[in-house]
Amino acid sequence: MDSSDATPFSPVALQDEWTLVTNDAEIVALVQSKAKFEDQGVEASSHEVPEGFVSIRLRQGETIRVAWFKATQRVDDFVGKFFAEELTQCRKIRLIYMGMLLLPTRTMGEYGIEENGVIHSVITDAPPEPHLPAALPANFMNWKPQSSLLVLTGVFLCGLWTLMVYFPHLFSWTSTVLLLLFSVMHISAAASCITI
Repeated sequence: MDSSDATPFSPVALQDEWTLVTNDAEIVALVQSKAKFEDQGVEASSHEVPEGFVSIRLRQGETIRVAWFKATQRVDDFVGKFFAEELTQCRKIRLIYMGMLLLPTRTMGEYGIEENGVIHSVITDAPPEPHLPAALPANFMNWKPQSSLLVLTGVFLCGLWTLMVYFPHLFSWTSTVLLLLFSVMHISAAASCITI
């Protein structure tokens, strides 16, 4: 192998291809991002975050505003605090963090939202009222599953009685007594269904 060629994994090659990040670079990035947010209408210094709360940014379209929450706060409480005007207009508010829809019954801490994280808000008009079900014919309105089961049981018992009349040698005295008992129970169930 030729020793004059720099291997792609040598420190010299890495320094040529990549820029090392230092503390100065992070400070510059923070200053640039604050200036960027001030251009978009967010004043970071005017919104003081209470102690014990996590500061985040709410983004709706191109608008970004500062908000805060506690990890134990429920999502619907957070929505009620920062979207009160939209709620009075009966609009639907959905919050999305890193592609996850924030469910109203869960707490904000369950989603692992980081300090200065961005939560996207999607605000839409409330869905229209559901349509009333179409009028069903009167015979379907009174249909009950119990009635159909009662009819099927009656047909089955009639078939057994027919077998007993034409082929009595297939039935013992215990099966005849059981058939009579089930028939009486079926008749009483049918009578109680009719009277109700």
